[in-house]
Amino acid sequence: MKNRLIITVSDVKGTKAYNVHQIIKKLFLIIVFSILLMLVGGFWFISYLNEQMDDFRKDKENEKKILINSEIKLKKQNTVYALEVKNKIKDIETLSSKLDHMEEIVGLKNKEETKESITEETLKNLNDAMRSYMLKIIPNGMPLEHIKITSNFGYRYHPIQKKRKFHRGLDLKAKMNTPVFATADGVVSYVQSKNIGDFGRIIKVNHNYGFQTIYAHLNKTKVKMGDVIRKNDRIGLAGSSGRSTASHLHYEVRYAGKILNPKDYILWNLNTYETIFKKQRRVKWESLVKLINEQFKMVLQ
Repeated sequence: MKNRLIITVSDVKGTKAYNVHQIIKKLFLIIVFSILLMLVGGFWFISYLNEQMDDFRKDKENEKKILINSEIKLKKQNTVYALEVKNKIKDIETLSSKLDHMEEIVGLKNKEETKESITEETLKNLNDAMRSYMLKIIPNGMPLEHIKITSNFGYRYHPIQKKRKFHRGLDLKAKMNTPVFATADGVVSYVQSKNIGDFGRIIKVNHNYGFQTIYAHLNKTKVKMGDVIRKNDRIGLAGSSGRSTASHLHYEVRYAGKILNPKDYILWNLNTYETIFKKQRRVKWESLVKLINEQFKMVLQ
C-alpha cells in the first residue's frame, strides 16, 4: 500500500474508502501547479502588456503635444512672415508709386526724350505688311471686348486713399468675370494669382522691343509665368481684387520702364496708324521703327 493513496468519503449512507495510485497524485499536483503557473504567468503578461500600452499611449500623447506645439509655432511664424511679406509688398508698391511719380515728372521735363521724332521718309518706307506686323508685336487695341474708361491716366483723386495721386494706367469698366485679352504677342513675365496687395490678382506681359502691359484687379488669371501668348489671347477674367471699389480692369502700357498713356495705344490701329508717333513722344520711334523694318525685311528674304 506504499504507492497508493487511500481516499475516504463519508456521507449519510456510510463511509467509503478509495485507493489512488501515488503517480496519479503527482500528476494531479503537476496539473494543478501548471494551471496556477499559467494563471500567474497570464496575469503577469497582461500586466506587462498594459504597462507597455500605457507607455505607448504616453509616448503618443507626448508626440501629439510636440506636434501641436510645433504647429502652433509654425502658425505663429507663418503669421509673422505673412505680415512681413504684406508690409514689404506695401513698401514696394509705395516706392514704385514714388518712383513712377518721379519718373513722370522727369519724363515731362526731360527735353531729350522729345528730340527724336519720326521722319516722313521712315513713314513712307512702312508698307501695309510692316504696319500689320507692328500692330501684332506692340500693344494696341482693346484688352476688353467693350471699352468704357472710368478713370483716366494721370493725376486723380484716389477713391480709397482720399488724396491726389498719379494713376499709372486706365481703369476700364467691366463686369465680374469679363474676359481680358492680350493686346500684343509676348511672354508672361509675372503672375500674381492670389488676392494680395493693392492690385490684387495681376498679370504682366513682356512684348518685343521693350514694351510691357499690365492687367490688374483680376478675378482670375488664366496664364502662368513663362507662357508665350498671341495678340487677343484670353489671359484672365476681370474682377475687383486688391484695393478696389468695384469690378473693373486696371490696364497699363510701359516702354523701357517708362509709363505711357494706354489710351493712345487702345485707339491705335491701321486707320489711325501715324497718330501714335505724334502723341507718344516718350518712345524713340525713328530708331525703333527703322530697327523693326530692317529685321522684318531680313525675315522675308
